[in-house]
This record gives sequence, structure tokens and C-alpha cells, in this order.
Amino acid sequence: MCFMMIGCKYIANANPKRFAKIVHPSAVGFVLVGTVLFFSVEMFYMLPRIYDTDGLFFKIAWLMALFIVYNLLGNMLACHRNSSAVTSLPKDRQIPCPEEKHLWHFCDHCQMLVPPRSWHCKVCECCILRRDHHCIFTATCVGHTNYRYFFWFTVYMHIGSLLSLATHVNLLIIDEQIRRQYVVLHFSRFFLFLKPMSCELIALNISFIINIYACILSLIMLGYQIPALYLNTTFYTPKDYRYNQGLLGNFMAFMGKRGLWTFISPSIRSPLPHDGTKWQTKQAPTTF
Repeated sequence: MCFMMIGCKYIANANPKRFAKIVHPSAVGFVLVGTVLFFSVEMFYMLPRIYDTDGLFFKIAWLMALFIVYNLLGNMLACHRNSSAVTSLPKDRQIPCPEEKHLWHFCDHCQMLVPPRSWHCKVCECCILRRDHHCIFTATCVGHTNYRYFFWFTVYMHIGSLLSLATHVNLLIIDEQIRRQYVVLHFSRFFLFLKPMSCELIALNISFIINIYACILSLIMLGYQIPALYLNTTFYTPKDYRYNQGLLGNFMAFMGKRGLWTFISPSIRSPLPHDGTKWQTKQAPTTF
């Protein structure tokens, strides 16, 4: 994972336009293809082999799967479509008030003053409000406006991949014949790949490998984002605690007025407490 991040950062800094043309479609395609593959294999092949298709649990599983896919792809799309660029602000808010001017800093690339916590992205070619990082899976920068969608996208990716992995394991436990055909469980018998295999078994093996990767990847992503949400920091400034307003204050600053209700759907309107130009800092204790 670290090598992948370092490699992406190196390519992005060396040639941002080429990075966007090559990496963005590949990463977005990975999510879309992986989602379709997981959903198809799990709902049309694995679950009918484990549970009664006329039973209540099977129907509940279908509803849960549709809910997860809707939120996964919906938050992914919303994250991409909601820009956190400084230039997305109204024209009058792109210029600091006289009393705020000393808090803003000058961007050499954009040739303009930008608000606190705003930083330039070479790939997006603009400054981003409370920039967290550039996400290749949503093909955009994650910042003040779209952080909510990125966070829930990551959460649903982990929930979906975890449930899919659990279904895989359940099937392997109860079906010995299929277990013998899982190449990834027999590292010393990779010659199985050379034997004729049905399309179903090939799909199962591939989805199982991608499933493990997606589960680990989303867990690592959450490992960075949960502390950032808890402490009101960013990916690149994990030790800057000046903006920490407590758990509830930080959560509302990231998720907006509706708070935890945003977990239900990306379509829920949840106005943020400010436009990303004014950040309250912790007050130093007064001494007498």
C-alpha cells in the first residue's frame, strides 16, 4: 500500500495530466468492475447455494446488498461531482475580508490568496478548501465540501467487501468441492490454473482475490480517515490539532447539520456550518 501511494505521488508530481488520464480511469474502473463482480457472484451464485431463495434471510440479504451498492456508488459519484475548489466559492468569498486577510496565504500556482487549510493540487490544477488528499478512486480532490461523501464511500466499501468476504468463507466451509477449486487456498498447487475451469470458478477465484485486496485497502483508508475525523486533521497534517473542536463539533464540521443521518444516503441534504474559509481554532487557556 505504501509503495502504491509513493508511486502515485511520484507520477502525479512528475506529470499530473498523464497521471489523470491513466490512473483515474484505471482506479474508477477497478471500483466499478469490482462492485459489479462482487454483487453478481455473491447474489446470483453464492447466496443461493447457502440460503433458501424463498427464505426471509435471502430477501433481507438482497435488500442489504442493494442498499450498500447504492451508497457505495452514490457517494463515489457525489464526491466526484461536488468540488471543494476555492474557485467554487462565490466571487465575493474568494477575496478575504480585511480582518481575515492575515490568515490567508498566497498560492504561487493560482496567483491568488487562499483561505486557511487550503492547498494546491497539481492534478486538479487549483487550490482545495481544507484539502485532505487527491483520491484516485473518485478522480478528484477530497476537501471541505465533499469529504462527507468520500468518508461514507470508504465505509461502504469496507462494509461491502467485508460482507462479501464473509459469504465467500461461509461457502468454502460448507462446500468442500468448491473449496478444492480455490487456487488461492492452495499456493503450492498453482497448476490448477492450467487446468480447464468453468467461468463460474474463474469468477469466484478472481473475486476472492480482489475481495481480500478491497477489504484491506478500505481498512487502511479508514485507518487514516477516522483519526482525521475524530481530531479535525487532514491526511497530510495528522498532528495539527489547532482545529479540534471535540468529537461532536468535528463530526458536524465534516458531515454537516444532519450528522450521522448522512450515513443513510448521499442524497440527504446536510448543510455544512461554514463555507470552508473560516476555521475556528482552539483557544489557549487563560492564565492569571
